[in-house]
Amino acid sequence: MWNGKQQQATSLKPGPFSAIIVIVSKPILLAAIFSFLLTVSLGFGQASSDEAQTQQAEQEGFRIGVAVDQVFLSVNARSVHGGFIPDLTREDFEVYENGVLQEIANFYSQEVPIHAALLIDASGSTRHTQSQIRRAALQFTESLKPEDRVAIVTFNDAPRLIMNWSNDRGRINLALESIYAKGPTVMNDALYVTFDDLLDGIEGKKAVILLTDGVDTGSMVSFEEARELALRSEAMVYVVSMLKEYWTGAIGARQQYAIRGMSIPVVLSDDHIIQVRRDLQSLAEVTGGKVLETEAFTNLTEIYSQVAEELKNQYYISYVPKDRRKDGTWREVEVRVKFRPDVLVSTRKGYYADGPASPE
Repeated sequence: MWNGKQQQATSLKPGPFSAIIVIVSKPILLAAIFSFLLTVSLGFGQASSDEAQTQQAEQEGFRIGVAVDQVFLSVNARSVHGGFIPDLTREDFEVYENGVLQEIANFYSQEVPIHAALLIDASGSTRHTQSQIRRAALQFTESLKPEDRVAIVTFNDAPRLIMNWSNDRGRINLALESIYAKGPTVMNDALYVTFDDLLDGIEGKKAVILLTDGVDTGSMVSFEEARELALRSEAMVYVVSMLKEYWTGAIGARQQYAIRGMSIPVVLSDDHIIQVRRDLQSLAEVTGGKVLETEAFTNLTEIYSQVAEELKNQYYISYVPKDRRKDGTWREVEVRVKFRPDVLVSTRKGYYADGPASPE
């Protein structure tokens, strides 16, 4: 909820016209910006009607038994020794909501079609890694099945949808080739419009793969507002974090500021960077995803491959809550595997029950 908060957008007109101040709500402004940038995104954003029909035909083969008010969970099951556990059945799982055991309505161990949004930091700090980013993103899309869909959002001074939902490798490659890294970082805005606009109305399994150093330098919305929408979207968020590289650069930059006797910007401070790390970890954990630090891997392709492998090996479970109230409250969710202490289970931490939000 925005609680009436507003953002000023200034339009300067030449000649005798003075500045015109337009007051619009931040979500409306962000939606307008996102829609405009979509229309000028080199034609990559609009899927053809033929492709839409193809997508519908491909997904005809996958059906989920739908009941009113179902809660859907993508569940990771790994051995304590590493590796996925592929042979679990419905009877192995227990789902709890606010501590109350629920009845599983649907259970799928095979791959489920997925909508994966790739959010790519295209700020100036990523200029030297863009070729590696393109290779990794292409490798990720090549691992997807025909019924899966990918969208690509970049962000620097604004979020831009450079390709709407598609699985066309040619379009994906063209979209990635169009990225030019420059300017500041509006990560929060990019997350917000992704959950509020791009994923709005998307049913089934959803994931967001966010590649960034995580340090926002110019968003209109706060991280907390973006995180709130992430929780409501039911999408898993995987963060490919370049924060350590940013931190190393920040240390050098602070030394230069000190030599010149200049005040050090907050975004370069250790306290700020530590908070960013906590925020990214929180965003990933609460949505059922994870943070993958780039320095722990050989290259970005290895990271994206790990994410793709995890998405393919998840269980997909749904249940109808025993508490049927739509009161807008947060419901904690826990998934357990019975009699298997060797299995580590993870999924999103909960959801908001549809309905009016609880008063703040």
